[in-house]
Amino acid sequence: MEAIWNSLGFIRWPLAFSLLASVLLSLYSVGRLYRPGASADLLTKAWLDAVLFWGGFAMIAGVLGTLVGIVIAAQSIEAAGAVSTSLAWGGIKIAMLASALGTLILAFSALLWFGLQLRWRFLEARDAREA
Repeated sequence: MEAIWNSLGFIRWPLAFSLLASVLLSLYSVGRLYRPGASADLLTKAWLDAVLFWGGFAMIAGVLGTLVGIVIAAQSIEAAGAVSTSLAWGGIKIAMLASALGTLILAFSALLWFGLQLRWRFLEARDAREA
């Protein structure tokens, strides 16, 4: 696991931050949505939508990390001259890890967002019925 973390290069920090932000925002939103007397207020909706934003940011950061990684791999191959195909594909495989991780974070954030959004909609319907 540490080898994967180190092989991600600089992009590991934005990916880690976006995962942390998604988790913390989800926990905060859970607290707002499931507290006694919770209602479907717009402030809660804003915190809720931030979960999905950070998931999307992780995806974009992952793609950026992949592009930078492929450019670095291509420069290394160009500088070395003739290299084996397994070495070239090894560099590309490492570069693709950033996109895979970004996609995984987006999927995780989207599932959290969906569940919390559903609770918010139920509260909104309840509030409309009571009005």
